Amino acid sequence: MAVVVLAVLLSGLTAAAVRSAAATGLPGTYQNPLSPLDTPDSDVIDVGGTYYSYSTGDYLHNISLMSTTNLASWPQTAADRHFTDAFPCLSGKPPNCSLSLWGSHTSSHAPWAPSVVDVAGTYDLFYAAWDGAVSHYCIGVAKSPSPAGPFKDASLVPLVCQITIGGSIDPSAYLDPAGNLYLTWKNNDGFGSTSPATLWASLLTTGPLGLQLSGPTVSLVTQDQPWETTIENPAMAQLSGQYILFFSGGLWNTSSYAVGYATCQGPLGPCSTPLTTPIFQSAGPVAGPGAPSIFTDTAGTTWMAYDAWSAPKVGYPAGGFRTLRIDPLCLVGTTPVILGPSSTRDTLAPTCPTALAEGYQLVANDGGIFSYQAPFAGSMGGQPLAAPIVGMAAACPSGGGCGYWEVASDGGIFAFGDASFLGSMGGKPLNAPIAGMAALGPSAGVSGYWEVASDGGIFAFGDAGFHGSMGGKPLAKPIVGIAATPDGGGYWEVASDGGIFAFGDAPFNGSMGGKPLAKPVVGIAADCPSGGVCGYWEVASDGGIFAFGDAGFHGSMGGQALVEPIVGIAPTYDGLGYWEVASDGGIFCFGDAPFNGSAGGIPLAAPVVGMAPSRA
Repeated sequence: MAVVVLAVLLSGLTAAAVRSAAATGLPGTYQNPLSPLDTPDSDVIDVGGTYYSYSTGDYLHNISLMSTTNLASWPQTAADRHFTDAFPCLSGKPPNCSLSLWGSHTSSHAPWAPSVVDVAGTYDLFYAAWDGAVSHYCIGVAKSPSPAGPFKDASLVPLVCQITIGGSIDPSAYLDPAGNLYLTWKNNDGFGSTSPATLWASLLTTGPLGLQLSGPTVSLVTQDQPWETTIENPAMAQLSGQYILFFSGGLWNTSSYAVGYATCQGPLGPCSTPLTTPIFQSAGPVAGPGAPSIFTDTAGTTWMAYDAWSAPKVGYPAGGFRTLRIDPLCLVGTTPVILGPSSTRDTLAPTCPTALAEGYQLVANDGGIFSYQAPFAGSMGGQPLAAPIVGMAAACPSGGGCGYWEVASDGGIFAFGDASFLGSMGGKPLNAPIAGMAALGPSAGVSGYWEVASDGGIFAFGDAGFHGSMGGKPLAKPIVGIAATPDGGGYWEVASDGGIFAFGDAPFNGSMGGKPLAKPVVGIAADCPSGGVCGYWEVASDGGIFAFGDAGFHGSMGGQALVEPIVGIAPTYDGLGYWEVASDGGIFCFGDAPFNGSAGGIPLAAPVVGMAPSRA
């Protein structure tokens, strides 16, 4: 199981502080999925040591409720007495009954995505149900003196129903530290509306007819990233004084379903999304995780509950079920870390990591940047380019992932974050197109970068020194990449036949030049361990890895089936691992390189052409 380091996923049903998981947790172990039962959109709360999970209804339940006093032992069959319906019908029975004077459960419209919060000893269950009068889903609230129900909705009309923009679904309640109650939700239920999916929020107060929206209703986030397709399941929370809005995105019945987040100035925003990629997504047999819910157990360990499919049974036609799962939520400094998604047996008393995992960024040939456990500082995606992007480099990979450069085939440089623009070949005559770039390492203490052309020409900017090149010299095959030594005193050029050309203090340790290759080489990465001899890896388009010098071989995709060809490689900082990236954004990890997510399976406007390591 990969340990995926993520931004925090907080569903924020209460104002309880998020605490780091510690080794003094509950006894015993757990294994995902916790139950084989189909319980989508699960919302988990702890009430005095009893854990309740509320989920979207089915043909026998309006709101499915599971409960347990042992966090690891949830109902395993529908006949279990701890698997019940929390929200009984006013008349009829599921799947054809009335839930209130306005909402109903029909054979094609079950109640969706419940959210439960304790408000002064009364439990409020927010839910979405079909309103036949307007042919859309609307949001209501049912109440009960007990978390086990039965919940009843005595309202004459829905609490929220945005008829003109496709109805309202996926309510999520948030109680702030001062006791103020807020509701977040999504418009567009998918039944006949073309309005973009937007996440909304409002303060709730009690009026003559019960709970009501109070003050302005504000939009927080609108779908705007290729991976999202739509956005839903909003969840507002506060962590160390910072408000964070989490949401699911993508198609719920596919493995591309995932979780993203936005940072907000308050429960009513404004909010902004810092990443262009999801922060929690499919890994191994866990497919399409979504609908996060955060709770703290009786020992003080904080967990993220979520639902997911078990690959390869993704989707109901394939025989799949969206099952309840949990994984620990930690805090490393001020950064949240999710120890998952897991599928093996793990302890209920987890130990949190003491350092953040390394991240990476992908660049597409339209300039789009995809960040995984790495800060997004902008991109050329969606902006006009004179020539396509062919590569990228990190500005300060061991100093906080401060920024990055993109380089185009005409030599144009685009700088983002703390990466400084130090000049470029953009607009200048070139004998051959630029094929890639490299930047000064963090140990150099200065800033600069090199561009390399396909004829081996080198162009140095900033503090990057010129140490020679293959420009003007005969080449058997074109140059496809460059890597630099950490002190900036040298660099290697690599050709598509695997030939290596070393300059400055970069040692020549061998190459694939003149040797048979199944596929052409497409990139190079340097490995210069402290006190060791610099080595390097070559990577071919079929994923084959060729290691030279002190660079260790940690595995490869060579000889394995690929959906799209490999286009680049990036090393971990200790040199004990590396990532390969394919043109569809798929990521393959070897050695100690962690998997933090990928763009594989996500629609892309343009193919990925390279990657760089980073630290958030």
